[in-house]
Amino acid sequence: MGVLGGAVVAFRYLTVLPLPVGAVPGDLGRAAGWFPAVGAVLGAALAAGSVAADRLVPPGVAAVLLVTAWVGLTGALHLDGLADTCDGLGGGWTRERALAIMRDPRSGPYGVTAVVLVLALKVAALAALPEGLVWRALVCAVVLARAAPVALVRLCGAARPEGAGHAFAAAVRWPALAIAAAAAALAAVAALGPWGAAPLAAAGLTTWGWAAYLRRRLGGFTGDALGALVEVTEAAVLTIVVSLDFLELV
Repeated sequence: MGVLGGAVVAFRYLTVLPLPVGAVPGDLGRAAGWFPAVGAVLGAALAAGSVAADRLVPPGVAAVLLVTAWVGLTGALHLDGLADTCDGLGGGWTRERALAIMRDPRSGPYGVTAVVLVLALKVAALAALPEGLVWRALVCAVVLARAAPVALVRLCGAARPEGAGHAFAAAVRWPALAIAAAAAALAAVAALGPWGAAPLAAAGLTTWGWAAYLRRRLGGFTGDALGALVEVTEAAVLTIVVSLDFLELV
């Protein structure tokens, strides 16, 4: 798989763009270095939407429309992972039971509650931010959240010895992690200046804590757990930016 092939795989998997994608196991892992680039493009699209929405509707309505577009552009991929993960971890008392519940396509009360709370937090955060800060927060959140899964698979092995998650982890190399970390740092500083270190640290701590928990609870990560990390990281970054704005630091 060439360089452009990796970009196509990353954009096809992380967005709703109808691009061709190979079926070779490990292709997604080899494309992991492109994840932050996908985030940058998504962030730019959402930033443009925020500028337009701020001129047409009140902040609360604009926030709902932005989060709706956010979900639409990603095909609700990560929200599905969040729901399945919370159902499994909340309803499964043993590792085996939790993993079995995660494979169930139906959503239970834990999953539905988690999705509602994360979406509500995103809407509230965007509605609370001033116009000039919304687009910067969006870019920062989306890029950092796409870098987080690349770090997670280097901190935590796959929970199952077979399947897409194992192939993904095996194909992610250290250069991809270095690229993802550099892209995340660049996006955070470009968006928020020196205070970009705060959401960057929050994303790093979230990833590290999630990896430690998954190792203890499931013996490793699952594809759903990667999606859950993306959603939680986005919400965490937006919350940090709101706090920085509230304290008049940005």
